[in-house]
Amino acid sequence: MELKDGEKKLSRFLISQIMIIGILYAAAQIFGYLEAQIFNTFLDYVLNLQYIFISIMVTFSALAGLLSHLFLGILSDNSRSKYGRRRPFLLFGGLLAGISMIIYPFSQNYITAVIIDVIAIGIASNSYYVAQRALIPDLMDIEYRGRANGIVNILGNIGLVVGVASTLILNAIFGIPDIFRWPRTIITREGYIFILSIGGIVFFIASFIGFLFIKEKPVSELPPKKPFFQEFKEIFNIEEFKKNREFYKFVLAFTVFNSGVYIILPFLFIYIFDLGFSTITMVIILGVAAPFTFIMMYLLGKYADKYGRKKFITPVIMISSLGFFIVPFLSTTEPILILYVFAFSLILTVLLGVLTPLNAWNQDLLPEEKRGKFLGILNITNTLSQVIGSLIGGIVATVFGLPVIFAFAPIFFIISLPLFMRIKETLPGIEG
Repeated sequence: MELKDGEKKLSRFLISQIMIIGILYAAAQIFGYLEAQIFNTFLDYVLNLQYIFISIMVTFSALAGLLSHLFLGILSDNSRSKYGRRRPFLLFGGLLAGISMIIYPFSQNYITAVIIDVIAIGIASNSYYVAQRALIPDLMDIEYRGRANGIVNILGNIGLVVGVASTLILNAIFGIPDIFRWPRTIITREGYIFILSIGGIVFFIASFIGFLFIKEKPVSELPPKKPFFQEFKEIFNIEEFKKNREFYKFVLAFTVFNSGVYIILPFLFIYIFDLGFSTITMVIILGVAAPFTFIMMYLLGKYADKYGRKKFITPVIMISSLGFFIVPFLSTTEPILILYVFAFSLILTVLLGVLTPLNAWNQDLLPEEKRGKFLGILNITNTLSQVIGSLIGGIVATVFGLPVIFAFAPIFFIISLPLFMRIKETLPGIEG
């Protein structure tokens, strides 16, 4: 069914706001990639620490992120400054996190690195993230959120591609042979200073652009603010839970779906590099799969605003799951390039493309006056699914081999579908 009044056109003002949010998301993807990948290898390559120290820092960083995202979400919901509700958190987070990333590679010991990553970046980056993630539901009416998420996701994942490319450039310029573990290549401290300085500067510049050009609602149009502890206690209130039942149904479905994503995600680059393909072959595969995924992001966002959030999720996931199921068979035959192109196009559609209507859907379900807090709750479930998925993926890869994890991920995607279908449709004029 179509909307009664038809699809509403995006104005130039809305497009400009969406593009700025897209820049913010791209910077967040670059920053998140550098923190997740480059920070950890610094402990190994430069400080010469054992892997257990990396695990400890990652664990504490994740815990700091969970708590700070929730707490800062509540604080930003109730901010009524003359500069806006989200913009001060965006600027503060971008400045402090950017500076922290720049000074991280100067760490001379483990304690300093942990303090910078867990405390400074753990708080500052989540100040940025909670503001950035709340902007689409804050600024966009429900009829525009599908297309807004489509455009923002495309720009954000271009940022992710830039982050991955930076690793290859970093290795080419600053990589040296590891004399103790030849033929492994390690990065020098100068290389980390170079790449993390760029990452930190980009993150701050993006936050400054957002602070200057994002146009938030005036304070007079915002609901009354509440004390922090009252907001926090309401998380555990049964009546509050019942009032937002549809949101929590989404949380359950999204946790199951993301568990499938995290079966694949931690091992995806390992699998790709284990294929032994030449750089040209990989460029061909990703050069087709990535644009196909970007097109799917745009179309899914466009149709989510026209036909509803639910309509295309089931067919897209079911069809795209074929890409996962054929991967284990590809490893038992002679490499056929077109099959890898086909498989990875479908895989990226599920891992990245389907997030466009799903993000619009969860944004619709966020209570207007508590979006930051509820984004914090949703963020907690992302971590839970990461634990579930990575554990299952690790066990399956160890017992059956790495390619077999691709056959297990769609099980979770398919299980999530009836859970998603039990959630009400949020787009006005659409039944379901």
